[in-house]
Amino acid sequence: MSSTFKKLIFSFITALLSSLYSPLIAQNQNDSIVRLPILEIRDSMPGRLIRGAVVTSEKLSRSGISDVGEFLRGQPNISGIRRGGYAIDPVIRGFRYSQLNIFLDEGFRIEGGCPNRMDPVLSHIDPEFISRLEVVKGPYLLAYGQSPAASIRVSTFETPSIGKKETRVVSLTGFDSNRNGFSQFLSVKSSGSKAYLKLSAGLKNFGNYSDGNGTEWNSEFHKRSISAETGVKIAGNQILMLKYTGSFGRDVLFPALAMDEIADNTNIFSGIYTRTDPESPENLLKISAYHTRVYHEMDNSFRPQYSQVVPPYTGLMQGIARVNTQATGLRLITTLKRGNKLISAGIDAGYTEKDGTRNMKMIMNMEGQEMISEKAFNLWKQSWIINTGIYGGLSENIDRFSYELGFRADANFSDSGDTLKIVKSDVTWFEVQPVSAILFGATASGSYRISEKIKVTAAIARSARAPDLQERYIKFLATGYDKYDYLGNPALKPEINYQADLIAEYRDENSLAAVTLFRSDVRNYITGTLLPPSVARPLSNGAPGVKQFNNLSRAVFYGFEAEYTRTFFEKLTTSASAGTTLAYYPEIEKILLENGQATGTIVLKNDPIAEIPPFEAMVRASYSLRSGKLKPGVSVRLVSAQKRISEASYEEATPGFALLNFSVEYQPIKPVFITFGGNNLLNKAYYEHLNRKMAGSTTKLYEPGRSFFVNLKIAI
Repeated sequence: MSSTFKKLIFSFITALLSSLYSPLIAQNQNDSIVRLPILEIRDSMPGRLIRGAVVTSEKLSRSGISDVGEFLRGQPNISGIRRGGYAIDPVIRGFRYSQLNIFLDEGFRIEGGCPNRMDPVLSHIDPEFISRLEVVKGPYLLAYGQSPAASIRVSTFETPSIGKKETRVVSLTGFDSNRNGFSQFLSVKSSGSKAYLKLSAGLKNFGNYSDGNGTEWNSEFHKRSISAETGVKIAGNQILMLKYTGSFGRDVLFPALAMDEIADNTNIFSGIYTRTDPESPENLLKISAYHTRVYHEMDNSFRPQYSQVVPPYTGLMQGIARVNTQATGLRLITTLKRGNKLISAGIDAGYTEKDGTRNMKMIMNMEGQEMISEKAFNLWKQSWIINTGIYGGLSENIDRFSYELGFRADANFSDSGDTLKIVKSDVTWFEVQPVSAILFGATASGSYRISEKIKVTAAIARSARAPDLQERYIKFLATGYDKYDYLGNPALKPEINYQADLIAEYRDENSLAAVTLFRSDVRNYITGTLLPPSVARPLSNGAPGVKQFNNLSRAVFYGFEAEYTRTFFEKLTTSASAGTTLAYYPEIEKILLENGQATGTIVLKNDPIAEIPPFEAMVRASYSLRSGKLKPGVSVRLVSAQKRISEASYEEATPGFALLNFSVEYQPIKPVFITFGGNNLLNKAYYEHLNRKMAGSTTKLYEPGRSFFVNLKIAI
């Protein structure tokens, strides 16, 4: 970036900070009253009219699941992509990757290092370090950025307890029988009249798991995490919180990928300043900043071909890739309460950078003489994106009617130091040049309470997503679910999503029922399309060709979610949920293959989009005994076969399955909480539709078979 451009961005941010901060300077300070605004802010942020999933730290700690992405698969219309024993990549309503707006706390971003997504965003934060998890489906949280599909907000900061002198120690210990897995988490928090300090650390050592057939999959992983957090009351209505989180993965195996994660070092530095009006907590100013760094290293040292000759190769094949990423950002938001109206406005700016290389070495022995051939490739070369956004929102309650309005505009810039240029027959297929775009998003939602028990909500939105660094700049790497090498496209247009949701809710003292219908019409949808062999040939072994990321004119997604919960006799609680998404391209090209090689294309109409999860339902029941100290529960997960598959992508149908799980929660004394349970009790051999295939084969990666877990929580 030029110095002039940096100065322009800095001046722009400074001016807006000044204009937004000035109305709050005159607020009355009262040192004798401390209003802690964290939870209140969440409840007042735009998007509250849209139903979403809220997961507390208590639910996470009792689940027996060590991966946040795997936990989310239990929510309606949320699935995930499995590549190994860890780091399930969430898919919501058929959308994935950067189509999901996943962030920490006040919009803090983490940029993963692996082009094959060994380290999606949620894999960098262990469940034990999460205080709250929120999922809002649809592009309705514009305050935190534009996203066509959904937003996942991961809250990691402690809810401050300044003013209350206490010391609290929490220990979480877990064991998983299938993987011979052990986890330990310990946190110590001390708070006083002016400040608090919290120190946390955790470790996970998990081995390979076995599926329902008894087959063992190379899926072990090892993680270490640490965190230090402090908060200081610098005035009666001002709080400054600072935090460092480190996450360190080692020897994380991915049998569905060509390499494994040897090391992944994540460092997150963040801070939040909050100023409130003691007499009206809705009137507040919040300034936050963050800096995250990821070092990701992967190789094939756990694979046979690294140390022995494996046909059809005639020598040892050794590969290693190293990627460094960083993300830095600043965000300011202010909210003002005027009568029944809540007005919000904010600005944020973020910078993301990615740089990495892949090195391949072939070692051959010919007549007693060792021959070494080495090649080096840039995965990304100093590629970066900077995004600056302005947001405004208005919400109001009027008797039985509530509404929310939101608007956002972003200036998005990207560039790369890559010098690759592909020109054939005077047509430029790949050339890096500075790219800029102005993105607009808007949302409007209204809710009407027909009676004390029935409420109807309707919402519409437009959002724009700029292409990510992988879609723009990746070079000749098999990063998709198919075997094609993928090439980025610096000239991609932003995706534009037009969406509508309709929600009906019924609620009384003992029950809750809700149904959501949705439809998304995505313009300039980004997907891979085949390049002619004369333009580019694959570099990866076994790849039939090269696909380049391009814009298709349209993609359509629609479906529903339904939930029902009822409590009987204040002891028995039952719930049921279901959801599905249907998606198609009005028009798409199908690649014709002959002997595994691309020979041409034909045009298909209304072809289903590949990798859309099938219909799924979940039924749960739990019973409270001994004044709530003992609670056994059971759940049944039902997943249908997926036969609506993409012809253009040569997608294969997958069978359905049913799973039976149980758990028992027991609190013998107040500081101790024990959870015992079993997953996949019938030891079903199954795989999810989105699971990747084993590297070098057509076999899907199976899910774990029967597994028992024990969690022990001690809080004193």
